[in-house]
Amino acid sequence: MNDPPELTVEEHEALVAALHKPLACGDAEKHGLYLRLCGRRLLQRAGAVSLANGWDGSPHAFILTREGWNLLKAERRRLPILRTG
Repeated sequence: MNDPPELTVEEHEALVAALHKPLACGDAEKHGLYLRLCGRRLLQRAGAVSLANGWDGSPHAFILTREGWNLLKAERRRLPILRTG
């Protein structure tokens, strides 16, 4: 188990928004925020796998990773975070 990463308000809001739908980058500032979350392994690009599974959105959109989902779930339950992989 790991301590939760320190997230800014904008990063936390982006993760919560990604919980509801894939995030499409609109401007350079948000794109940088999404890439920073990708570097922390909390978001990932949708990519070709999503297209192969029938999603018709942009392959450049961002979706939650398993670690991002675990972070939000642990926050909701107030539990320690389980690290994947």
